[in-house]
Amino acid sequence: MLLEKLQAFRVVYEEAVARLQKPSFRIATIGTTSSGKSTIVNALIGRKIAPIEAQEMSAGILRIRHSERSRLVIHNTEGATWECGTWEDLRDEEIYSRLKLTMEAYHQERRKKRKKRDEAEVGIPQVDVECPLLPVRNPFLLGLPEGLQVEIYDLPGLNSIQDRISLRIIQEHVSKCFSFVALDYSQTDWQGRETLLRELKDVVEFLRGQTSLMVFLLNRVDMRNQTDNPLEQRIEELREEIQEILALPEPPCIIPLSAIALFYAQCAWGANSSEASDVDPSTRRWMVSSLFKDCYNFIKASTRGDKELRSWLLNLENSIEEGQEISEFFSLTKPIRSLLSARSTAYCSAILLSRVGRFP
Repeated sequence: MLLEKLQAFRVVYEEAVARLQKPSFRIATIGTTSSGKSTIVNALIGRKIAPIEAQEMSAGILRIRHSERSRLVIHNTEGATWECGTWEDLRDEEIYSRLKLTMEAYHQERRKKRKKRDEAEVGIPQVDVECPLLPVRNPFLLGLPEGLQVEIYDLPGLNSIQDRISLRIIQEHVSKCFSFVALDYSQTDWQGRETLLRELKDVVEFLRGQTSLMVFLLNRVDMRNQTDNPLEQRIEELREEIQEILALPEPPCIIPLSAIALFYAQCAWGANSSEASDVDPSTRRWMVSSLFKDCYNFIKASTRGDKELRSWLLNLENSIEEGQEISEFFSLTKPIRSLLSARSTAYCSAILLSRVGRFP
């Protein structure tokens, strides 16, 4: 018993020493199932790494760290039906594909056990990805000191708190991170709020009430329509209910955003902080084209009153419709990215930093 305690102390001590020698800014994304957590992660890092699908894809823990060289490690897991190993110098598409196959294999295994009513827990994938990250290469987005490491964690949905293994992983990592809690706008009507808030209450209780390092992101506000109540009213109602359910001393900060719009704009530019983009023209064209197809109304509403930016948008849209290469118009996407980033990524991070006044 004493030996076990000494070994546990040694692990904690070594982790503390490592953090002091190489300080790291950690951000974790948690939230309701299919609330856009992985899309937010990709938008934060400026790369399409975390699998994003219509159904729940997050499984286990995906940790993404900054490095100038790419590296993927899928750790060995007991009973894993997915390929484990280490790969270096992969393209983003290759990393994405391997992660998607891993997530699909995990969820398929869980479905099989449910059908057989097998109560044995499925081992959770644990994955490390190293690649260039936008917040490090372009530090003005987070206002981070030079040399500070950045780690982004994509964690399972809140429904996974029913899974004991998932719960332990969520507890372990969220306690060491600033947290973005993703909420789905479509779940914030009067019918959906009860389930959402119950899940939030459960996870906060499991996290021992630590809410001071949480910022709530109300995602998919681009799905609003003309019959909805004003967004400000919806947010205020949600703030009051979250404060009551979680017994918070004051209403929480809730930031509305469209993660998919931010994802397209950030990834069209890439993780390079210089004027030259590291995104190939075909990928850039797809990202910008998708931004207009999926988020045009949201972008239009967000740029209301800015004639210059709207003119840029019109020129860019025309170039895409005419089949032109958009490299010569690419500078026009920078205002879009700056607009979206200023209202989401940088703002969220500034709030997190202001709450603690220091890095962990």
